[in-house]
This record gives sequence, C-alpha cells and structure tokens, in this order.
Amino acid sequence: MIERFSTPSYALGLLGLAMAVIPLNDALIKIMSASISLGQVVAVRASLSLILVMLVSDGLRAMLNLSAPVFWQFVGRAMCLVVAMLLFFVSLGSLPLANVIAIFFVAPMIITLLSVPFLGEKIGVHRLASVSAGMMGVLVIIQPGGAEFQKENLLVIGAAVSYALFQIWTRRLKADGSLSAMVTVQHLCYFVVGALMVAANLIWPVPPTGNATLDFLMRGPVLMSPMDWLFVLICCLSVLFLSVASSNAYRSVEASVIAPFEYTAIPFGAFWGVVIWGEWPTVQAWIGMVLILFGGIYTLYRENIRNVDVATSAPMPAAAAVIQQNFDDETQANDKSA
Repeated sequence: MIERFSTPSYALGLLGLAMAVIPLNDALIKIMSASISLGQVVAVRASLSLILVMLVSDGLRAMLNLSAPVFWQFVGRAMCLVVAMLLFFVSLGSLPLANVIAIFFVAPMIITLLSVPFLGEKIGVHRLASVSAGMMGVLVIIQPGGAEFQKENLLVIGAAVSYALFQIWTRRLKADGSLSAMVTVQHLCYFVVGALMVAANLIWPVPPTGNATLDFLMRGPVLMSPMDWLFVLICCLSVLFLSVASSNAYRSVEASVIAPFEYTAIPFGAFWGVVIWGEWPTVQAWIGMVLILFGGIYTLYRENIRNVDVATSAPMPAAAAVIQQNFDDETQANDKSA
C-alpha cells in the first residue's frame, strides 16, 4: 500500500481528485467572506486541521523529530503557500470564483518553467506543447487587457507565483523529513498567521469600507453560526486532502509532468460558480477550459505510450507518512501472529 501511494499513476490520480474537490473550499470561503474575516476563517480551519492531523497520523511527532535546518526549510515552504492563500482569498472578495481560479492557473506554467533552472528537469517538445495549450486556455478565459480586467487580478497572479515557488520547494525537499511532518508544519503556519491576523483585527478594528476585499481582510472577529462551522469543517477536510495529495505528488513525480493535472480545478470552479451564484461561463471560457483539459490529458497519454518512469529516483523517506503509523501497527500485529 505504501509503495502504491507514491507510484506516479496513483499520485497523479489523487492530485487530480483533490484539485477537483478544492474549488468547493474556495466557494465556501467566498460565501463566508461576506460576514467573517479571512484571518478568522484561516485560524479556525487550521485549528481543526491540526486536530485531525494529530488524531490520524504521527504528524506532530514527525515534526518534532525534524532537525532544525529541515524544520525551517519546511516553514519557508509553508509560508510560500500561506502567502499564496492570502492573496488568492483576498481577491475572492471582489472577483467571481471561476475568474480567480482560472487566473491562478498560470501557476502550473510557472512551475513547469521553474522546474528547469531550479530542479534540472528537462521539458520535451510534447510536454511543452501540452503546457502551452493550457496557457492558451487560461489566456482565453481571462482575456488580459479586456474591459472586465480588475486590479485584484494582480493579487491572483501574485498568488500563482508564490504557489509555484511553494511546489518547487516541495520537490527540492523530496528527500527530507516525511509527508506527515510536512503537512503538519504547513497547517501550523496557517494557524500562526491566521491567529496574528485575528489579533490585529481585534486590536485595530476597521469599520465597513464598502470594498468587499478590504472588509474581508480587516473586519473584526465575529461569533460563527453552526452553518459557518460546517463550512469551515468541509474546507478543513478538502484542504487536508489536497495537502497530502499535492505534497505526495510533488515528492514522487516530476514537477513539469504534474502541472497539467492541477487544471482539474478549473471546470469544477465554474461548476460551483453556476450552482451557488448562477455564474455561467462564457463561450470563450468553455473554449479555454477545453484547451486546459486537453493539455493535461495529452501529457498523461504521452507518458503512458512511452512507458516513461516519471517517479523520482530517490523516493521520499516514509512515503505516505500520513498512513505510515497504521501500516507499522498492522505489520507488528502480523509479525506477532505469525
């Protein structure tokens, strides 16, 4: 089971599924942005995530066993994701969900390009063509320079750059620590930053400004309703799933191969936009989504027919450490009964 978890096909499949689920997290946070501050949402979600991580894995113990240099590298990696998350969700206060997700997906292209100088990976003609198709799809969707362009779009682009650096750093740390330690540090950073934001909002409350983005970022703490707690719990589960799937994929498969699979989130972002707000994508948006999905499917097709081993030659230690403890317990039980 452990070996299967880190095989390329399984890792990519989990990542595709996680990227299909994560737009629901984005949609729910956009709903809560009308009444709750971003810092409060992040702090509460991170608290629930840390509790679940400690209940189902050895994440806390694995984190405490990290050497100081590796721990701070994990913190630096996690802070790249925290910055990406803050910029992404702040923009949700003013922009439609489908637009934010579409613009954010310049990240896989940035990841693919950065994988050459930072990771020493090679990008063949076919893989470059598939990523180019995805980039064209994104451009068709966002239509840069058009009348609907808003300054908040720049926040999303900043989020994409920070996210790309996060994933490149993940790949560079493939031989350090364990997956459970990496996920635990990530959510600990979420909690610390969210708690600091809540404290700032409590100490320096800002009255409503009429700007959805500023209000989402700066409003004071409020008492959450049962529905808000349910929304945050769903967000927590979806983010934990993505944390495990994404970290495992980027530690097991070449970054430039993974990139197109993250496009799965785009059509699902459009789906939740339709279901919740009635925001139907335009014809241009549908064309862009088809191009993006084509890029991912073509990459998978090429790797399969060439039978290329895209897994890293140095598998991460304690692969799939989130389930490692249960595996060890089962092994010990079998040894005793033998």
